[in-house]
Amino acid sequence: MSQSIRQSVMHASQQWIANFNQGNTQACIDRYTINASMQVSPFGRFQGIGAIGEFWHGFAQHKPGELVYRNVEIKVLNPKAAILSANFSMNIVSGFISKELWVLADDGQWYLEDDDFSVLTQLEAPLAKEQRTALVLVDLQNDYFPGGRFELETPLESTKKAKELLSHFRAKQLPVIHIQHIFEDESAPFFAPHTTGIEIESSVAPIEGEPVIVKHQIDSFIDTALEQTLVQLGIDKLVIVGAMAQACVQTICRSAVNKGYQCEVIQDGVAAPALEYGEHNFSGAEIIAANMLSLTFGGAKINNSQAWLAQNS
Repeated sequence: MSQSIRQSVMHASQQWIANFNQGNTQACIDRYTINASMQVSPFGRFQGIGAIGEFWHGFAQHKPGELVYRNVEIKVLNPKAAILSANFSMNIVSGFISKELWVLADDGQWYLEDDDFSVLTQLEAPLAKEQRTALVLVDLQNDYFPGGRFELETPLESTKKAKELLSHFRAKQLPVIHIQHIFEDESAPFFAPHTTGIEIESSVAPIEGEPVIVKHQIDSFIDTALEQTLVQLGIDKLVIVGAMAQACVQTICRSAVNKGYQCEVIQDGVAAPALEYGEHNFSGAEIIAANMLSLTFGGAKINNSQAWLAQNS
């Protein structure tokens, strides 16, 4: 039962989004109940379909569009009510939806009874498409390099390729995000707190204005500001380089794709260690290849630095 309700609410939400993107503001307003309530931070509360309609008609004058929901969660309360939460972005606004309370009416249709969302970023003009792609450098820290506590195979070569993409993004003033892994345990074998091994390698070190997301787990989204940063910047797509292929690179890609982001991994900008498993020995290059193959089944696109730069120059 709950699965069919989830599907019905998702369909109603997707139809609302489609109407919004088609400029059919009235159809969006008609999907609220007569006595619906809408809280829009920081703009205030709108009570009843009349006040809600005035808000949406006024907002439509700014020509919004390209609305996308990501990281959608639906919780079924009972056979006639469910709550949807998500991140959202559009051409001029992005933010979080805390609650869309959908209720099933006597006509068999789902309507919004309570709508609560927050605007994090509002733009005067739409972002250019290329501004919606961020370069994400994952865990390029000293412990992975010669002299570090957990040296990878050929990290200098892969970081050189990462640096080429970093230079491109900086030259075009495109978004760059750094991920820094710091274990909380002082006795961690690498990336231990208060050690030089946690520092981002100097050739790709962040400059002013580039966010650094500190994480304590393999998944860059867990207990970090990464998702909020992506929403605030209006990001649709991640271009990923870094380490390790089988751990943090693999995990950030799968989490991002599951949340609704596009991911493109630059395979020659990724590093891995040589590893053993049972009687099997794998070089770092083999670990990278296996993980790139795995990610193609997980919704990511795989590319190399030369091709990517040629396609985006």
